[in-house]
Amino acid sequence: MPIERNAKYSGLNNTSVGIPDRYIKNSIGSFNMVQGNYIARVIENVDNDYDGSIYVEVVGQQSIVDTSTEEGRKSTFKVRRPSPFGGSIQGSNYGNNYGASFPPPTPGTEVLVAFTGTDQTGFLLGVLPDSNRNASVPGLPSGQIAGEDAIGPTFDSSTRSSDKARHPVANAHAVQGIGYDAVRGPGSSGGRRESPSNVAGFLTPGGHGIVMDDGTLPVKEGSSIAPDKSREAGKSNLIRIRSGSGAQFLINDSAGIVYLINQNGSSWIQMDAAGNVDIYAQGSVSMHAETDFNLHVGGDFNLDADGVNIKSRGSDGIKLETGTGGIDLYSNKELRLFTNLDIHQKATGGIRLTSGNMIDLNGPPAATASKTTPKNITVNRGVKESTAGRVPEHEPWGGHSDGDTIVPAQAPSSSSTTAKDYDLSKPTGSSGQGAATGSTPNTGITGQGSAAPSNTGFTPRGPQ
Repeated sequence: MPIERNAKYSGLNNTSVGIPDRYIKNSIGSFNMVQGNYIARVIENVDNDYDGSIYVEVVGQQSIVDTSTEEGRKSTFKVRRPSPFGGSIQGSNYGNNYGASFPPPTPGTEVLVAFTGTDQTGFLLGVLPDSNRNASVPGLPSGQIAGEDAIGPTFDSSTRSSDKARHPVANAHAVQGIGYDAVRGPGSSGGRRESPSNVAGFLTPGGHGIVMDDGTLPVKEGSSIAPDKSREAGKSNLIRIRSGSGAQFLINDSAGIVYLINQNGSSWIQMDAAGNVDIYAQGSVSMHAETDFNLHVGGDFNLDADGVNIKSRGSDGIKLETGTGGIDLYSNKELRLFTNLDIHQKATGGIRLTSGNMIDLNGPPAATASKTTPKNITVNRGVKESTAGRVPEHEPWGGHSDGDTIVPAQAPSSSSTTAKDYDLSKPTGSSGQGAATGSTPNTGITGQGSAAPSNTGFTPRGPQ
């Protein structure tokens, strides 16, 4: 029967139409050969040759095999995975392979595959995401956490429910102290935030992710849509590299910051739009220069410590000079001066020595040295007073001047296509965004399904 070239697609995996005859499925040497493009479902992704090949069952042409056994699964169609980039340089005694590598799609995933007809090993053309369940890729955006009156990073909903389970990164946010921080913590970089999507990136099964987000789009009829029609454009314009345990490097153009934090929040660094560089370390900050260490301050240099130790190893010693002001030394106890050689004192004016007890030389009363002036730091939770006027602390730190409270929502995986954006300034519930919990599901992936540690010495709390 001749094929009508104008025919429309009418069902799953029908014979291709509207393309040259050589792509039409036929038989070769009395063998029925698959040929063309097919929708298939992954049956096995364990490859004994370590080449990354997968085994699939073509939708609509399932063979009767026992997929509960390895032999049965590997009697289905074998499919190779091409790479969009790579190559191999063969030398006389080496092979230099380069390219891109990604984990294979897991069993149950729908894929698009192609067969040449002469070779029954197919080629993977791409992965077909589950319908309405593409929110978590690539940036693990925040959503309503199932069973909790809170939002945070979640897994996508299952095919049996629209509820979203808490992701381990939500626990990391709690320990780090950024669970209520819409700039550094809960994000919105997902595939269902708007259409067309303005987000690109990668997400591994274990939660490691690279996100390039061009920011929220203005809602404009005929051009773009979003779950919240009143959404503000330009939010979440960022690049984020984050590990599955929550450590991240963030370049946020919307907030004008560059930010780095470790897994448990015990150290972080930020550069903001005002030119401030803030560093917090729960432990020590150590630096070593083999040659010179140069520090130039246009304003005040403030140092506040339990003890200050300075030593000069070289012959130049220590030199202190003031340009216009004086030098005040104030000691709460004894002031001791010792030298292995002579003490030289020279003043263009007079020299005054005053003592409450006897002194050999006693002229007019000497002036009292001035103390340092402490500064009140109202934005801090711990260090409320210091000679240094800006003291970073464990997150959440009130000294950030680039705060935001709105997290754009993803379109739900239900029949509804609308959702209001989240406002983190109005947290509710005792186990909210800033709390760790053990309710993360066991996904079978190392590092997931465990609660955040409870002995961090830090109690998460909401914005001030």
